[in-house]
Amino acid sequence: GTCYYSPSPNCVGPDLVINQQSIINSLNIGNTTASNCEVVEGCLAGYGNRTILRFDTRIENIGQQDYYVGNPTNNPSQFNFVNCHGHAHYEGYADYVLYDSQGNALPIGRKNGFCVMDLDCPIGIPAQYGCSNMGITAGCADIYGSGLSCQWVDITDVDTGFYTLAVKVNWDQSPDALGHYETNYINNW
Repeated sequence: GTCYYSPSPNCVGPDLVINQQSIINSLNIGNTTASNCEVVEGCLAGYGNRTILRFDTRIENIGQQDYYVGNPTNNPSQFNFVNCHGHAHYEGYADYVLYDSQGNALPIGRKNGFCVMDLDCPIGIPAQYGCSNMGITAGCADIYGSGLSCQWVDITDVDTGFYTLAVKVNWDQSPDALGHYETNYINNW
């Protein structure tokens, strides 16, 4: 068939974006004691008492097509099954990066996506995805609350200074399980 690319009005597909205001409104500094699993999976940079920057991540699908992930059993190439939590992690879903004032990325941990689902849909758009059949319906959003494990960056070893927090979705620009590519990657972080 014919290929259409953004910004053509004929270009349809999913389009994932990070809601920046959700992050800003929920930022808070706290502490946690590292479990072995959180260190092994890269959520924390070390053991013991850790200082963390917590925040909500709201990932919205503003595209005209659903972003379909499916079931980990049916789409094993999109998931990592080797982890200590005992559930599949969706690869490339979200990434957190802290940059210093010179633009250098600091090793602060990462987000493990394990359930991509419709958690907020406007009236008239029914939620259709959950943990057993994952995705984000066009017009809906997935939300990772700041109280969830690994919903943070480990700032224990970060010096006082000015930093930029970047939250990226679909950072590896993978197509969804049906082969649909996003219509826009510029707005993914």
